[in-house]
Amino acid sequence: MAGGGSRPNQEPPARPEQQSNFSQPRFSNLTRLRVIGQVGTPVYLTCHVHNLGDRAVSWVRRRDLKILTVGMFAYTSDHRFTAAHSEGSEEWVLRIASPTEQDSGVYECQVSTEPKMSLPVHLQVAESRAVIAGPRELYLKRGSSINLTCTVLAAPEPPEHILWHINNMVIKYTERGGMLVVTNRRQRTSNLVIAKATRLDSGNYSCRPSMAHIDTVLVHILDGEHPAAMQHGTSNIQCGVSLVHRTLMLLLAFAVR
Repeated sequence: MAGGGSRPNQEPPARPEQQSNFSQPRFSNLTRLRVIGQVGTPVYLTCHVHNLGDRAVSWVRRRDLKILTVGMFAYTSDHRFTAAHSEGSEEWVLRIASPTEQDSGVYECQVSTEPKMSLPVHLQVAESRAVIAGPRELYLKRGSSINLTCTVLAAPEPPEHILWHINNMVIKYTERGGMLVVTNRRQRTSNLVIAKATRLDSGNYSCRPSMAHIDTVLVHILDGEHPAAMQHGTSNIQCGVSLVHRTLMLLLAFAVR
């Protein structure tokens, strides 16, 4: 047609190619690259992949290059390792039931592109336990103060609670005056202060956090003199963070009123 203005040699726009590159799979920054787990408690490694399309996601243990899962299927005889994924979700999860410290290491989230995409996730599995500061056996003079500090070690999350027991029974703070407990879940610590101790306060004191091993110390309240033991116990019992000293001062002020 005359004046049609056709341009047979015109180059097509490059936008479709750019869209194709943009739609390639990529890892999301939502993926946690370091995960801390607790011995015996299931741990989850989650890989976020955008624009997966028809590719497959695999989890591989780096130390022996063992393929653990591909998609939703497990490729190991160790039944502790399973895969989880919800349809339409970008999350591909490796679940490890009853992990041990030997499961610590690097796990790779791999996508079946060419070349292969891989993202390392570092897992640390530790055994949480309570530790009461000081010696295992304390000797104190009647009328002095019992001051115990407990710290929860290797806890991936703050414990839901930290309870104090004496002789395997929960300490009932309302049944005895002059007793105070200050717990800081974020710092994973708990301080027990008992003013004006009597021989009835002698016994095994245990710190029992949720989801962690307990720790126990034996406290002796003596009527007579026992210089070496009491000096040893007092010097250790009075060591602690400033929070303990402030707590004791508040408690003593309350007792005087």
